[in-house]
Order: sequence, then C-alpha cells, then structure tokens
Amino acid sequence: MNNYSNAYWLEAIQHYLGQMVAVQQTGNHVQQGVLAAVCPDYILLDVCRTPFYIRIDQIVWITPFVNRKD
Repeated sequence: MNNYSNAYWLEAIQHYLGQMVAVQQTGNHVQQGVLAAVCPDYILLDVCRTPFYIRIDQIVWITPFVNRKD
C-alpha cells in the first residue's frame, strides 16, 4: 500500500520524531509515547523504554502530547 497519500502521511508524521505524541488507533485506543521511528508500514513508540509498533494503516490521528499541570 505505497501510494501518494501514504507518502504524504509518512512525511507529516516524520516531523514528530523524537517528540512525545498521542496516537489514536482504530478501535478508539490511544497510546502515548516518544515517536522513535517511522517506517513505510509502521511507527515505533517508546513507552517507558518499551517498544510499541503501530501499523500506519491503523492510525486515526497523531498529535504532540503535552502534559499540562493546571
């Protein structure tokens, strides 16, 4: 599944490398961690030194995660 829209999506995700992010996957599951790698078919999140591999086609949205203490 290497099409143009996927290439743009991968390029957009690359901007978050090394940052803390929140990722919603299909099924309403949200995972938070440091984006450690972006590959053609998956991303790698570092969650407390535990690797989580998330398939690109399972991502609904991704956003920088800011832990706010009010």
